[in-house]
Amino acid sequence: MANPSFVKSVVNTCLRIGGEDMVAIFTWRHTLDLAEAFALECRRIGAKTHLEVETDNLYYHTMLDLPLKYLREPNPFNLNLLDVATANIFISGPEDPERLRKITPERMSAIVEGDKAYSHKFLEKKIRSANVYLGYVTHQRAKTYGFDYEEWSANVKAAMDVDYSLMRESGKKVAQMLEEASVAHITGDNGTDLTLALGGGTAHVDDGVVDDDDIRKGATFTMIPAGSVAITPKQRSASGVFISNVPEPDSGLLIHGVTWKFKNGRLTSFSGGKNVEAISRRCEIARGDRDQASWLMIGLNPNAQGGYLHNNIALGAITLGIGDNRELGGNMESDFSAKCTILKPTLELDDKCAIKNGKLMI
Repeated sequence: MANPSFVKSVVNTCLRIGGEDMVAIFTWRHTLDLAEAFALECRRIGAKTHLEVETDNLYYHTMLDLPLKYLREPNPFNLNLLDVATANIFISGPEDPERLRKITPERMSAIVEGDKAYSHKFLEKKIRSANVYLGYVTHQRAKTYGFDYEEWSANVKAAMDVDYSLMRESGKKVAQMLEEASVAHITGDNGTDLTLALGGGTAHVDDGVVDDDDIRKGATFTMIPAGSVAITPKQRSASGVFISNVPEPDSGLLIHGVTWKFKNGRLTSFSGGKNVEAISRRCEIARGDRDQASWLMIGLNPNAQGGYLHNNIALGAITLGIGDNRELGGNMESDFSAKCTILKPTLELDDKCAIKNGKLMI
């Protein structure tokens, strides 16, 4: 797992770690070798590091057994750590997602509420951060979701092996189109037909590199593998239907055929196929701006394939989010957020075709 060239790329290219940096690394027991490799590479540069390890058992006992009051309260150790850290590396987990489905909607909402303090501090301090997806690629998770482990692993590694500069250039073009447009119209051969108003907001390009321009915009977080452009629409502007044609992972389940219907800017119907109730129930009990289209994302990564856990970065894919959007500079606040993706869609921005059947027209 701890491939030297990949580790150097994340440290030196994606996060641009320097000798003056204080790097917090959050890992799981099954990804300790990767975390150690990151820490050593940072120390070679002269950066100071802090390594924090979570285990599946401790995580699940906390999420499933402790009182809701405990989950709603941020951990002061981790919160104060953000006053020191100038960069973060998160390695995804847990190793086995089987027990995720046992976390009730009420508990999930409490967890989100407890995370608000961290989100506020991330936005305030503009700490550049990378979430390394490799921690999700485990035999247990492949079994739970019905993935072929070798194919999945190969696809993730291919999606990480991209030309960041080329992806950045295409991302800039897409971002400019989104920022200049006033109306987005998304259609698909599965019945998707959704219109959104775009109000000239800032589009955030996640090309895997957190540079100075990203930091100025407050876009300090990247996923590895990366490849997307996201923008927040005008509030209460969604009209029509958006239907996912690829399963979305959530709570240890694959959610099939998510269908969202909007009228007068509000979500009026949350339906779908297998396991959809796992997230629709959370939406029902959520507070705040839970029932609005809150962000629109276009995939940029030419090597990523849909059908795994990173549908949103597949080239030409469109992902719609509902709920909280503050990480993207929006002002919708909620203890709930969800997303779903359509592959090979068509997107018209005003009168110009930006995506045709999944192909970027730039």
